[in-house]
Amino acid sequence: MMRAAWLLAIALTLGACASVDQDHHAADSRPPPGSNQMLRAPITISDGLEVIVSDVVIPPGATVPRHFHPGEEFVYVIEGSAVHVEAGKLDQVLSAGDGYVIPPEAEHAPRGGPDGARAIVFRVHKDGLPERINIGEKGPSPDVGDLSLRSSAADLADLQAKVESRDGAECRPMSRRAVMCHVDHGREIYVFTEPGALAHPSALFRGFVIAEDGTPQLQERGWSGTDAAAAQAFYSSLTAWPHTSHDH
Repeated sequence: MMRAAWLLAIALTLGACASVDQDHHAADSRPPPGSNQMLRAPITISDGLEVIVSDVVIPPGATVPRHFHPGEEFVYVIEGSAVHVEAGKLDQVLSAGDGYVIPPEAEHAPRGGPDGARAIVFRVHKDGLPERINIGEKGPSPDVGDLSLRSSAADLADLQAKVESRDGAECRPMSRRAVMCHVDHGREIYVFTEPGALAHPSALFRGFVIAEDGTPQLQERGWSGTDAAAAQAFYSSLTAWPHTSHDH
């Protein structure tokens, strides 16, 4: 809590500084629309965390694609207004001078007001994870096209056993004849079908993997030991596909 308060205080200070003499700056002195990174640095008093400071500009009436962040977000509006649209909450108008805290993994899609909006944004992230993860109309969904990867029932059962035996793995049944497993504090998520499911045997993976250039990338892939079309239909129906995260 102290860290959050400290970061918010800094955000408010930066916002105040950014708003000083704003009448002496022409409108074209604004940074371009979008999230313009000002600072990215490790938080030395807490291992594995970093802070990202951005100058965010949303044009009038524009809607930012629905997304979430793997960390907390502290917002201070310095110009204009925006409608904050967040899953599970009532829409809220944020105007110049307003501050707001967005919890980790909260799905949101802010919309610019009549004059657009500009805000100083602090994000506290797990070091090495992507800054933003965009999601579709039904939430982060598996790439069902990858279900053409063939695998036998025995191999899928072996994979499930290995996942369930990993340190810290948390597996629980879903309502659709499937089991979901969170591994490595949510960095990896697996879904395995159970006997009786139309798509059984099949499995899906969603998680962060290290690319050839050393950066973490979100990947989704699946395996099917039966009719790939049936597996595709089954996994496409999972509209509550979970967020892959760093902390639960």
